[in-house]
Amino acid sequence: MIESIEIFFAGLSEMASGIPTLVMVPLIMILATVGTIVIVGLLMGLIRLIFGQKAIDFIKSIPQRLDSAANGNRG
Repeated sequence: MIESIEIFFAGLSEMASGIPTLVMVPLIMILATVGTIVIVGLLMGLIRLIFGQKAIDFIKSIPQRLDSAANGNRG
């Protein structure tokens, strides 16, 4: 199995060597963004499945709670 992974990445590096950097950098950025969105979506779905919608609402309210705590500490 390790050999097949090595072969896969060797093939990717060969393919990437033919792509100009001007194209490769935005492509990597787009793929990283899409991958992050997919992973976060799956995690949120898993949290919703295990803990219910109240957990999602709590997670989404964390930035507001932090902001209000920061504003409260200033004044």
